[in-house]
Amino acid sequence: MSDPAPHHLRRGYAIASLVLGILSIPTIGMLLVGAMASVILGVVALVKAGRQPQEYGGKGLAITGIVLSGVSILIMPVMIGIVAAIAIPSFLRARVSANEAAAISDVRAVIVAEAAYQGLNAGYFDRLECLAAPDGCIPGHQGPSVVDSRLLSTAADKGYLRSFHPGPRADPAPRNASPTSLMAFAYVARPVAPGKSGVRTFCGDASGRICYAIGTVAPESGVCPEDCKAF
Repeated sequence: MSDPAPHHLRRGYAIASLVLGILSIPTIGMLLVGAMASVILGVVALVKAGRQPQEYGGKGLAITGIVLSGVSILIMPVMIGIVAAIAIPSFLRARVSANEAAAISDVRAVIVAEAAYQGLNAGYFDRLECLAAPDGCIPGHQGPSVVDSRLLSTAADKGYLRSFHPGPRADPAPRNASPTSLMAFAYVARPVAPGKSGVRTFCGDASGRICYAIGTVAPESGVCPEDCKAF
């Protein structure tokens, strides 16, 4: 008479606990859900193996899964701290780069707008308010705005504060020119929170030059300072 076929113990819960425990280590506990699931499955496997040893096995697998999940839960704060230490500076650098790019674009836009207005205003520059509404400044002129009205605002925008610095007045101004005509101008964009919202301060003037400096930039007579570094 042949021996009965060997009975294979059921170890599904224990194996699932072990697999989830192993995966929990490199995945920071799979956001805690995987680690907790591993612990629960491991406990279920141990209980079943204790109550029905002829039917269920895998105690060693279950214990290993529980231990690995416990380790992943313990190291989770450390791993999150490491990830944050890497990700947050990268995010801040990206935000600073985006803010600086927007500031440079606005400085360039003002220079282009002043050049366009100069062609309408007998060769003179003017205040931004006149660029936004040239009809109200240039005698007999009828035409659209040459500058985005957003650039007139002194409120913070994309991490930067913007300011217009008029140069000397055209004295006397020609009859066909705006009475507030200027010989020069400068436009400055500086970070609201230096080092956080932006690093560099940007300046552009009537020469068409755009330059930058770390810290304050103070134009004189509508001209960016000489120590302001050109791009």
